[in-house]
Amino acid sequence: MTAPADKELAALMLRLAGLDLHSADGRAGAGAILREIETKAPGTLARLRTACAARGATAH
Repeated sequence: MTAPADKELAALMLRLAGLDLHSADGRAGAGAILREIETKAPGTLARLRTACAARGATAH
């Protein structure tokens, strides 16, 4: 992946941090951002999930 693409993906991931996941709009926004990340870099979410599992992070 190129540096500009990495920066773009990082910016999308940072947008996730500001979302209110207690609201329907926030959850819809998160879904849209995650779909955009996966479209731009297929497999990214699976790699993140694997990395989190390896570090002992839990899913709620």
